[in-house]
Amino acid sequence: MAYIREVKRGNAIYLVKVQSVREEGKVKQEVLEYIGKKENGQAVIKTDLNEVQVSSVKRFADIKVLIQLARELKLDSLLGGHYKSILAIVIAHLLCKGSILKISSWVEHTLLFEQLGTAALTTNSLYEALDHLQGLPFERIESALTNHWAKLAPADTTCFVLDVTDTYFAGSATETKRRKGKDGKVSRLLQVGLVVSFENGFPILHKSYEGNLSTIKIFGDLLGSISALGLTAIVLDRGFYSEENVKDLRKLGMEVIVGLKQTPGIQKQFLDKIDREAIYRGKNQVILKETIVYAQHFAYLQGRLIVLYNPKLEVLKRDKMIAEGAGPQEVKYVGYSLLYHTTKLDTATVVSKYYEKDIVERSFKSLKGEVQLHPIRLWLPQRIEAHVKLCYLSLCLLALIGYKCRKLNLSATKVLDELQYIYKVHLEHAKTKKKWDKVVTLTNQQKQILKALKCSV
Repeated sequence: MAYIREVKRGNAIYLVKVQSVREEGKVKQEVLEYIGKKENGQAVIKTDLNEVQVSSVKRFADIKVLIQLARELKLDSLLGGHYKSILAIVIAHLLCKGSILKISSWVEHTLLFEQLGTAALTTNSLYEALDHLQGLPFERIESALTNHWAKLAPADTTCFVLDVTDTYFAGSATETKRRKGKDGKVSRLLQVGLVVSFENGFPILHKSYEGNLSTIKIFGDLLGSISALGLTAIVLDRGFYSEENVKDLRKLGMEVIVGLKQTPGIQKQFLDKIDREAIYRGKNQVILKETIVYAQHFAYLQGRLIVLYNPKLEVLKRDKMIAEGAGPQEVKYVGYSLLYHTTKLDTATVVSKYYEKDIVERSFKSLKGEVQLHPIRLWLPQRIEAHVKLCYLSLCLLALIGYKCRKLNLSATKVLDELQYIYKVHLEHAKTKKKWDKVVTLTNQQKQILKALKCSV
C-alpha cells in the first residue's frame, strides 16, 4: 500500500509517495513519486506547469478593502436590507467609473459578488437599491458615521469646514428650471452643501438643493443639522457671512472663522485707519503655504476682525487695474482682505486655519472626479438625490483610506490605483481537475498599503 512520507534533507522536508516492497526477504520502501515539500508547516504540492490552466483572472484586492472598510463603518447595519446592493453600486462607482448600466459588464472581471456574498444583481435590483437608499433616515446615518469618526480620530473633531458646490443633472421628469451655475453654464442646477473635518476631510453631513440659492440661505438651512451633531467650531468662506448667521452661531455656542467682503462701512471704519508702515512689520507677518501676509486685528461684533495686507497681491492687481484705466479710489483698498472670528486662537493661527481650509476643496474635487458627482445622469428626482448620497458614502470610504494610509504619504486615489493590480488567479490542473487560487506577487508598496489598512489577501 502506498503512503506519503516526510524525508528531511538538510533544512528542507520533502514529501514523497512510497510503497513497501520485499527484496531478498527484507522490507524496503520504494519511492513512487516526488509529491512536493513542506514549508511553514504546510504542504506545497509539486505541479507540472504544463498541465496547469488559468480558468480566470479577477480583480479583488481593492474591492476587498472597500468592503472591509464599509463594514468597519457599520454600513451593513446602517443601510439595512439592501446593504449589499447599495455597497455594490458604491464600489463600482469608485472603481468602475461608469453608470449603473455598465456595472454588470465590469463586475464580470472582478470578485465583487463573491466578496459581498451575494448573487449577481440585475439592473432593476440596483435601481431598487437606489430607491431604498433615498428612503432611509440619512441624518441618522450621518450622525452614526460622525460618532465613529470621533472615536477613530478624536483630534479631528474640533474644527470643521463648510462649503457649497454646483453640479448638474438630467432630470427632465422634474419641473426644475434651468439656471446659471458658478461656471456660467445654464442647466438644471443642483447645489450640494458639505461639511468635512478640518484635518482629514471626513464628510460629516451634506444636503442638496435645487436651484441657485445664496450660500447664506443654505447655511441658515444647515444650521439645525450642524447644531444637532454638536460641532463646536467651523470655518466658512466669505459667502456665508452675515451678522444674523454669526449671532445664530453664538447662540449655539459655536466658534466661527469666516471671510468678510469689503463694504464701504468696513472700509471706512477699519481700512482707512490702517497705518501701512505699522502693519508692514515682522511682528505682524503670517507665513502661509504659498504667500506671506501681514495681519492686524480689531474688536468687532463680540469677536475680532482681522485685516490682512498682501503686498505681492497689491502690486499685481493694482498694476493690472491701473493699466485698465482704474482711478486712485478704485485701487485704494487693493491688497487687503478681511476675516472675522469668535475663537480664542491667536491671529496667526486663525489666518492659517482659514487659508488652509482647502480640505473641503479637495473633497469637492474628489466628489466631481473619483466619485463622479458631476454631472448626474439620472432622471427621476428621488434617484438624483440618492446619487448624491452614494457620492457621500463613497467620500466616507476615501477619507477613511486616506486617514489609515497617511503615514505612507499616499492619497486614497493613489491607494486604490495601486490595489487594482492585485488579481486573484483561478488555476485548474488539466488531468486531475484540481482547482486552486493564487494571488499575484505583491510589490513592496502594495504590502505596505495592505498592512496599513489591516487587510490580508
